[in-house]
Amino acid sequence: MSNQSYDSAARKKSVRRGRERGCWVYIAADDLVSAGFDPHGPEPFYRVWAHARSRNAGAAIVSLYRER
Repeated sequence: MSNQSYDSAARKKSVRRGRERGCWVYIAADDLVSAGFDPHGPEPFYRVWAHARSRNAGAAIVSLYRER
């Protein structure tokens, strides 16, 4: 028998820590310009996907967007 109980208030105050893990993605200014983004302007929105069929372990696909 467990002594734990569900507390909905504590759950609402919790912070998702999973999104804090990860890595930084560096994109050179020349590559941003060639993709049509101003390197000195606001940061583009992005999505990252794991590339499962890659020959290199840990490869990712990064897509850049102007609007969310």
